Parts: sequence; structure tokens; C-alpha cells
Amino acid sequence: MKILTAIITIALTAVLIFSCTGGEKKISLRFKYKPGMTLGYEQTTKRTWKAVAGDSVMEEGHRTYSVELTARVTGLSQDGIAELLDSTTWTYTAPGKEDSTTLDTIEMLQVTRTFVEPNGRVSDVIYLNNKDVSSITWLKNYYEQGMPVFPSGELSPGYSWTQTTKVLLPDETMDASTTYRVKSLAREAGYDCAVIEFAGNMIIPVEPSKEKCGDCIRRGYDQIDVTGVSYFAYKEGIVVLEHHNWELEGHREMVCKDKTQDYLKMSQSQIEFRLVRFSKL
Repeated sequence: MKILTAIITIALTAVLIFSCTGGEKKISLRFKYKPGMTLGYEQTTKRTWKAVAGDSVMEEGHRTYSVELTARVTGLSQDGIAELLDSTTWTYTAPGKEDSTTLDTIEMLQVTRTFVEPNGRVSDVIYLNNKDVSSITWLKNYYEQGMPVFPSGELSPGYSWTQTTKVLLPDETMDASTTYRVKSLAREAGYDCAVIEFAGNMIIPVEPSKEKCGDCIRRGYDQIDVTGVSYFAYKEGIVVLEHHNWELEGHREMVCKDKTQDYLKMSQSQIEFRLVRFSKL
């Protein structure tokens, strides 16, 4: 009888433990965009920078950018690729052009048509009001290297994956690589979220471009170390909150008629990206 009682006790204990933990929860990471869906985000970027040529500081400063982004899902293909119309407004203050003792408020608007696969891969971006080839190429490289592509299937906390991109530079080939890890599951802003940590680097070529003043051509590449965390609402299939830390080292070469000058652009950025509006229709 004692042996039977012990067996029953062990069995009941196992049942109670399983009922409390529910086993290891598994989730699927997929964007779930639907036509008519609208998302609004607010972003704050704090940035300091310095440009150095040899031992001389050419330029340095700091700035805070306020960004408002509205994304409206305008279509969905048969294979699940969502078409988004994105409108992004950057606002910041800078010394006035006519009177440097005053501050001017400057706004920049960027409108894009973005095509996103369910796993997060950006298959194409069309810039509707930006015709600068150099900046468009930079941004497309960023989408390729800096955006996570979610693995298929169900994942548990602790799962990690690494994305690597080979980057062709004029004189060499380099690897850009970022590792993502599902740290935990948590509630954020009323949503059930996967907390995804990431750390890695991006190497983004800077297309040759002519300087506005003078007859010089600027070229090079940006090497960016990035760490951060993303809160992804896995039931709704949307990003709720992200924090990024960037350490950028920009290698530049200024080629003029009579000389060539190498210099470095270094910057640090802290970025917060937060969902403030979400409408399914």
C-alpha cells in the first residue's frame, strides 16, 4: 500500500508540475499584414558624430531626431507578400542658415512602397520621392543586412539563428553577420511578445557621389556594430517596440582633381522605435 501511495503521489506531482508550466511554449514568428491594416510608429534617434582626417577633427556634433512613420497595407499577393505604403517624417533642429545663433526646425519626408514577405524579408523597396541613387543604394543594403528574416516552424525561448551577407567592396569581400535570439516571452504594451535580442555588424558600401561644392567624388563604406532588442507581437504579427545601439565607422575617400584625401566618420546612435497606433481595417 505504501508503494502504491508513493506511485500515485509521484504521478500527481508530475501532473501538477506540467499543469503549472504547460510545457515549453512554442510560437511562430510571422508578419500577418492584411489589406487595410494601418500601423503608426514613433521613433527617437539620438546621435553624436565626428569626422577625422589624420589628427585633425573636420566636424563634430550631436542631434536628436523625432520620426513619425505611418505604414498602410495596400495589397497582398497570393504568396503572402504584403505591399506597404510607408510615409516617414524626420524632424530635427539645426542652426539657422542666416543666423547661426538661432535654431531652425527642419522636416524631411520620405515615401516608399515596400514589399514584405511573411518571414520579414524585404523583397523590394520603391522610393517615391527620393531620387538620390547613393542614399537609395545605402538604404536597400540596410534592408538586406539589418532586417531579421524569421526561421520557419515553431520556436521556443532560447532559439537563435544567424544571418550572414557577403559584401563586395572595390578591393575586398567582407562578411556582415547578425545573430538573433528569442530571449523570452513577455507582455509589452498589451501584446504577447517574443523578446528577440540581436547583435552583429553591417557593412554598407557608399556609392560614389559628386560633392555639391567642388569637383570631388566621395566614396567608401560604413561598418556598423549593432546591438538591441525587439518586441514582436506574435499573435498579431507586428513589431511593438525596438531598441537599437549603433556604433558606426565610416571609411571615406574624397577624390578631387589634384589630390585624394582619406578620412573617417564616426558616430554613435541610440534608437527607440515604438508602436503608437494599430488598426486592422
